[in-house]
Amino acid sequence: MKRPMSIALLVLFALIAAACGGDDDDDSSAEPTAESSEEAATDDAPADDAAADDSADDDAADDAAGDDASGDDSTDEAAAEDASDDAAATGDSGPADDSLEPVRIGLLNQENDVVGSFPEYRIGTEGAVAYVNAELGGIGGHPVELVTCVQGGVEPAQECAQQLATDDLVSLINGVNIWTFAFDFYGTMGETPVIGGLPLFPSDYNQANARYFNGGSISVYSAMARFAAEELGAQKVSVLVNSNPAADAAVAQGLVPIFEQFGVEYTTIDVPLPLTDAVPPVSQAAADESDIVMLLAAQNECIPVATAANQLGIPPEKMLYSATCAAAEVYAEVGELIVGSWMARGGFVPEDPWAPQEVKDLLDEFDVLVETYAPEAPDAAFTGLAWATFLDLHDLYEEVGVENLSDPANIFAVSDDGQTRGRIGGYGWACVYADIGLQSVCQGDNLFVQIVDADGNSAPPPNDGAFVNGLELLSAQ
Repeated sequence: MKRPMSIALLVLFALIAAACGGDDDDDSSAEPTAESSEEAATDDAPADDAAADDSADDDAADDAAGDDASGDDSTDEAAAEDASDDAAATGDSGPADDSLEPVRIGLLNQENDVVGSFPEYRIGTEGAVAYVNAELGGIGGHPVELVTCVQGGVEPAQECAQQLATDDLVSLINGVNIWTFAFDFYGTMGETPVIGGLPLFPSDYNQANARYFNGGSISVYSAMARFAAEELGAQKVSVLVNSNPAADAAVAQGLVPIFEQFGVEYTTIDVPLPLTDAVPPVSQAAADESDIVMLLAAQNECIPVATAANQLGIPPEKMLYSATCAAAEVYAEVGELIVGSWMARGGFVPEDPWAPQEVKDLLDEFDVLVETYAPEAPDAAFTGLAWATFLDLHDLYEEVGVENLSDPANIFAVSDDGQTRGRIGGYGWACVYADIGLQSVCQGDNLFVQIVDADGNSAPPPNDGAFVNGLELLSAQ
């Protein structure tokens, strides 16, 4: 099964989905259960519970240390053993050494909540941890221990944060969490740094003890505004967006400044959740006679919006979809209706046939790894985002050195050194935006493509204008 995920940080896929408060779960309307509330007070999500969540929600070389000149077999064997020991100690390859003290990394994630449930982020992280421990030698040879706390509301989220802050963690991954804005999340975490996850709110963007390998919703929204204005030549834009604290803030701080810079007239139209009838909001967009209709929403909203746009006679060329719409389910239902439309990307995906071959190879490798280490992972964007986030975290901690991870200052000294890091297939990340009050967000690049067939394949970008760094745009304000 081909997963429509980038080997990079899938910024566009995940951030807009989270900002809009929706997901792909069929049971998202179910009330949180007492069991889910109790789960918030546990360290690790049990494997059986994880499988139950998946079912309910329907939705993850060895450097041989040189040649021996003597040719003596016993010496060769000893050298091989030394090389193996060195590899285990540095985390170059092979399994982690379970006799070493584990590197404890926390994960806070939202599940079993009517507002949004995202078990795929946890499953993707668990798979990445399993892969790192089995094949990359853990971190510096030490196994990684993932300490998970699942929350489904304001009070459980606060309880999770309080618990994780006292769990002797190297750092915490802030997964997909809508409720952290409702209390002093970073103050609660205290000296435990937050490294990786999803920055959704203004409070996430400029924290001394937090770094994210992406630019957050603010970067996505500003980039989409610039692309619509400058590359598509829009003078009037209708923005279909679910109104919630994260999206409202990203609109105000990311979208609006860029539209004002380019003199674009815009209207924001609320997309209610759950979206049972897309005709009313899309009708308003049609009545506005805008040059571009922009959808900033979760995957669940893509099909009804595309259907309504077709029914109301809005040409596909006037539709600009968030990257959450780049999903097999969407193409299967409305692929013919979105041919000619524009879509955001957070990195290369299998539907980009023009991508470099090395990237295609990595996408294939990613498929195999996810099937191996997270076979229960749903075909969802957050699975890939979680996986890529943890690999970036692994690489960062290898560079910092396992012996130095006990002091967060050592982590920030490396993350903030101005260098660009990251894996092939993405744009890389660099924490260089402190001067504009965005020290916690470290990657602002986005890509925009035109869909050319019902399977979601894209045409090569016509020019460099398809690549937009949303944080750089805000830096220039």
